[in-house]
Amino acid sequence: MQQSKDLASSEGIAEALLSLSGSDLAQIPHALLYNARTKVPKEQQNLISPYEHRAFAREATMENPLMALPIAAAVVPYQLYKAIDGKSRSTPSIDQVLQGFLGVGEGLAGALRNTMR
Repeated sequence: MQQSKDLASSEGIAEALLSLSGSDLAQIPHALLYNARTKVPKEQQNLISPYEHRAFAREATMENPLMALPIAAAVVPYQLYKAIDGKSRSTPSIDQVLQGFLGVGEGLAGALRNTMR
């Protein structure tokens, strides 16, 4: 019981996420990462945000492959917007850009696999 209470705390969620490898974080669904980020301290946002961006791009593209181009086209401008606006939970980064592009590729591959079934 104490363990689930610990996981419900901000520190517990942050600790659990940060204990995962990058390849493990890359498999977590977008909704879970998005919700977890609301509980993670600001100083740890940059460690999780690239994987949230990847999951968003992967899931949106897999659901609708026609979104691949607009999402891919928005990856870099979104980071520029974050740099100008300065109000984001995470700072802009090349890692977020790369993970976003990876997510689009994974989404297209997943959509193709789903079509072939």
